[in-house]
Amino acid sequence: MNEFHDVLVVGSGPIGITVARRLAERGLQVMVLEAGSAITDPPGSHLRNQPAIQHDPDGYLAAIEPYMQPVSGDLPGAADSSLVGGQGILWTNNCPRACEFERWECMTPAEWEQRYAEAEDYLQVVADAAAASKTGQRLRECLRSVLVKEGRATAGLPFSGRMLPDGPIHYNGPSDILAAATPEVRARITIRACVRATRLVHQANRVTGLEVEGIGPVGRLDAPTVILAGGAIATPRLLYRSGIRPKVLGRGISFHALLLGQVILEAHLCPSADEMDFAPRLYIPPTVDTPWHVMVLRDTCPLPATERVANSHRLVEFQAFLPVEFRDENLFEISDAGHDEFRFAFSPRDQDLMQAMRADVERLASCLGQWRQGCEANWIPHGLSHLVGTCRMDRPGWKGVANKVGKVHGLENLYLASVGLIPAPMAENPTLTAVALALKTCDHIAPDVRA
Repeated sequence: MNEFHDVLVVGSGPIGITVARRLAERGLQVMVLEAGSAITDPPGSHLRNQPAIQHDPDGYLAAIEPYMQPVSGDLPGAADSSLVGGQGILWTNNCPRACEFERWECMTPAEWEQRYAEAEDYLQVVADAAAASKTGQRLRECLRSVLVKEGRATAGLPFSGRMLPDGPIHYNGPSDILAAATPEVRARITIRACVRATRLVHQANRVTGLEVEGIGPVGRLDAPTVILAGGAIATPRLLYRSGIRPKVLGRGISFHALLLGQVILEAHLCPSADEMDFAPRLYIPPTVDTPWHVMVLRDTCPLPATERVANSHRLVEFQAFLPVEFRDENLFEISDAGHDEFRFAFSPRDQDLMQAMRADVERLASCLGQWRQGCEANWIPHGLSHLVGTCRMDRPGWKGVANKVGKVHGLENLYLASVGLIPAPMAENPTLTAVALALKTCDHIAPDVRA
């Protein structure tokens, strides 16, 4: 095993593995550290590809619960995980781009488009994975007549994965990102599982080492350049416990208030039970006037259904995501004693928009069918969906934890690659955006490291 490294990457999720691959493609030796162990085979492959979960998609959230580590406070759904593949073996793999009005000033419009295209390539995103769905085609046509009057539209939901010929879905995981690299690139990447980073050692304006547990008697690794890709919770924790504590760390968090319900479609909108059909995957992008993201798909429904449905093609979920306001009083408070917690309250604007989003979802659902008994639209525990902003990057007039290329202020060789960097409200799933930002960071780092 090659122990020499130019760059240390902490975290083996889709962002961390994309970073490792990008830097290895630039000729660098990269070591990836992961605190957890593998729970899938191959390591870093998606848990949802297991036959039991494919057969029972509604059991998905219960299946991943044992791997989640809850954080106390005002967000009952907030949790972290330590696994080979990170959140990349538990995520839903939906990868829409942020709308133009949601993007911020860290890149030009042309660079946003370029980085999004690159991110889609690394994550192997299919623009409309369920284009062949007969049900999806009928749903799109039915919703079009309602939405067109409002300047809104349905689209195929971009997805990191593919529909298999007999109907199930293959969900990409970090192992798929790595497998797509050449053998020469993979040879430059070393992944060390069950190695927990405990503290960054730094002097003056440089990180000089990384203290770790699980690597034998050494207990420390040299750190020419370090990239923290441990997610929105583990990343600020490691900064804080390393004595890197800017006042904005953990402040101004955001997440998606998630409204979820399952609809029984009108019979004419889907094939009969004995016909083969791909599960639909559609979404309604946000607009300035309706700043929420609505997905219409057959994915998973954790709600307690009390009504039997013979034709499974008639079941779809509405999942609607509203980004809550970035406010400094909403924070992830990290303590020296280890009693970390979230402090959060919805603003009046949040509450008004949540009511408006619910009304929108109720109206759209009624165009397609009726709520399944026990699965009427409900708010999922807050904090479960897409926590961001725990270590925000700079915006004009506001200094964050890191600059626009992800470099932590005051340290020349420490970078962040995380959804925690996102400093602006965006309604879409954040992974694709975080990968786009990370690719920009890699291209900034690589020339300096080679030099």
